[in-house]
Amino acid sequence: MEETMQRKFDPRVFQLGYVALETPDIVRAKDHYAETIGMTETATGHEGESYLSIGYEHHNIVLRQSDQKGLGHLGFQLNPGTDLRELVGELGAFGLSAQIKSDSQPGIRELVEVEPVPGTTLQLYTDIDAPAPGFKRTGVSPLRLGHVAVISPEGPKLKAFFMDFLGFWFTDTIAGISNFITCNREHHVVNVVSMRDNRVHHIAFQLKGNASHAMACDLLAERGLPVKWGPTRHTAGHNIAGYHYDPDQVLIELYTDMDVFIPELNMCEARPWHGHYPMTPREWKLTELAAWETEFAFSLAQA
Repeated sequence: MEETMQRKFDPRVFQLGYVALETPDIVRAKDHYAETIGMTETATGHEGESYLSIGYEHHNIVLRQSDQKGLGHLGFQLNPGTDLRELVGELGAFGLSAQIKSDSQPGIRELVEVEPVPGTTLQLYTDIDAPAPGFKRTGVSPLRLGHVAVISPEGPKLKAFFMDFLGFWFTDTIAGISNFITCNREHHVVNVVSMRDNRVHHIAFQLKGNASHAMACDLLAERGLPVKWGPTRHTAGHNIAGYHYDPDQVLIELYTDMDVFIPELNMCEARPWHGHYPMTPREWKLTELAAWETEFAFSLAQA
């Protein structure tokens, strides 16, 4: 198990800001995120990219037309006051080539772009515009973008970058394949999945409350989108989660009730539904995805 007790909890970033996706049909994808998820388009890029906001930041999802679906990049917000030029130098000392991009996208004046492993590009920024278009009253209308699960054939190297350079902490693993790490008080902000593919496993949006799951499932059914797994309570993180596919077969998680991580104690706040105490980082089995032991025809582990 990972040793974190001797380290100070001081990540360089404090949240996942946005996920950029490549899509073969941007009109269809935009309809899903704008109308089904309930996001607002805040800008269109020079090449037709769509920038969509949940309600406050300039964008949380970016869609770009491409020949095939894929992960464009992930955006993480750096701690205020971070010097981007110093950061590039520190990345170089870590063995990675990085560059500063200016005005490369609406809403962000400067960012650092780095590719810690082939196929996974990260954008690190301190400031993003907040036009606050407001939270929609239509669609799922989530509260926030919570986390992302990334599949990489170089999972251990990617996890090491997040932990050793960005300062994430390990919170759980499922069979050593799916590794949960965090840069804030949520149980996980990134889930690094070690498999042969290079792609997103899922993108997760936090709902307003547990009752929102029923309303979200009804809305998905109205739009002809089957709920593939859940809602049920996970073991790792103990969030109540339901999953559906976007039009490009990118898995979307809608969740509530995520465990709250206490780095000072290297454990999650105790909850009545925890199966043991203290809830410290541990290894769960592949057969232990659902705390309620609910079984579904859809295999989340193989999605």
